[in-house]
Amino acid sequence: MDAEVVIAGAGPTGLLLAYELGLAGVPALVLDKSPHPDEQPRANGLVGQITRVLDHRGLLHGTPLHPIAVPRFPFGPLTLELDRLETSPLHVLPVPQRALEDLLHSAATAAGATVRRGHEVTGFAQTDDGVTLDVRGPAGDATLTAGHLVGCDGGRSFVRKHAGIAFPGITSDEISRMARVTMPAGEVTVDGGTLTVRGVRLALLRPNRTATGTITVAPQRMLDPAADPDVYILATSEPLPPNPPDHPLTLDELRASVHRVIGTDLPITAAHWVRSTVANSRQAETYRTGRVLLAGDAAHVFAAGGTALNAGLLDAVNLGWKLAAAARGTAPAGLLDTYHAERHPAAQRAILHTRAQAALSAPGENAEALREVLTEALRHPGPLAHLAALMEGSDVRFGPGPLIGAWAPDALDGPAATAAIRQLSTGRPLVIDATDGGKLTTTADPWRQRLEVVALPGAGPSALVRPDGYLAWAGDSPDGLHEALVGWMGAP
Repeated sequence: MDAEVVIAGAGPTGLLLAYELGLAGVPALVLDKSPHPDEQPRANGLVGQITRVLDHRGLLHGTPLHPIAVPRFPFGPLTLELDRLETSPLHVLPVPQRALEDLLHSAATAAGATVRRGHEVTGFAQTDDGVTLDVRGPAGDATLTAGHLVGCDGGRSFVRKHAGIAFPGITSDEISRMARVTMPAGEVTVDGGTLTVRGVRLALLRPNRTATGTITVAPQRMLDPAADPDVYILATSEPLPPNPPDHPLTLDELRASVHRVIGTDLPITAAHWVRSTVANSRQAETYRTGRVLLAGDAAHVFAAGGTALNAGLLDAVNLGWKLAAAARGTAPAGLLDTYHAERHPAAQRAILHTRAQAALSAPGENAEALREVLTEALRHPGPLAHLAALMEGSDVRFGPGPLIGAWAPDALDGPAATAAIRQLSTGRPLVIDATDGGKLTTTADPWRQRLEVVALPGAGPSALVRPDGYLAWAGDSPDGLHEALVGWMGAP
């Protein structure tokens, strides 16, 4: 066998999955058909729970990056005024996707992964024992064998299509055009959350709706303090024309779109990374068929920005330890099936709020009424916190009750939460023994080569924390812990 796990796609999701597998002792082989990383900027940062996961994993240590609990954030055309809450539930990590990929590539290879660029998966077949892959690379065609294949190869995923997995959903009736543009400082005024240019006032970071479309603009410095102060991220959205152009977007076409949306020209002197896209909102019917799995955009695409990487990278963290256990032969029956069972509903939640944002941004009196009603609701702390948690992804529970299935750093308190956060950097399961006399430590002893135990008498309920930080069990019963360990880790 050439590799226990082959990952198709060396984007952020594929690279983080390779790191997670390496953390669990399974070196992955990552294949990407592009000979070089994509230099075109895509995401300008991460939004959601993955920011804290990466921090607790230790992947941000030694960098200037850290999660920021944001005081305000757009929800479609609305603004979530999170500074009115005691603590903002929504976190961002300002990092360009290219820099994120560099960070994850270094982490993955340091953990034992091999990344081969210029290698395209052109076919595969699976049996009960493994997957045989046809690969085209610089030296020609070759055949590889693997225990499992994971498609992290984007929204047009070859792996998903070749596996015959349906990808139902909807395609937007609008076209978005975007670029990083240069506008002279003398013609642009930024004051608080507003940008004024040539008599036009635009709210920053959220869509500004006009009768003909929307325009979104933000200084690049809001995401990268070292950026040129004259550079802005700009995007327009308009109804999809009957015959959309099939050539790359030009600067003149972007300027024309801006004029149609706001009724005037902007002083754009240059533009980089000019591109257009038609949004899709789709989800694979299953994330697993036999030994073939999907993660990231191959499994789901969304109608609003800021969500795809959060969902895809959380896929990788959920899947990594489970797939590693399957590769090592220690996974209990059904463990790999919990990947789809847990992450498919989580992505459905993300699709829910991104489609809601798209609906809010639509023209017409019905959407205007919806915006007005929701604006009123968001003046109250409860709805505001709920919507922020939905965008964060922290409202997801993988089990019943307030503890089981919750994310340990949020669900536990004091020393127990500190222990869970510390353990996340190792990627190993953790037993928190809060009983007097450490009676649960004895229960966990047969698994001690594969988990850690921390004795914290009186620190609350004892708990079993999974490698991804979620609580698999909570209580004080040795029998209950034994059952949870067998169920999540297999026989000792």
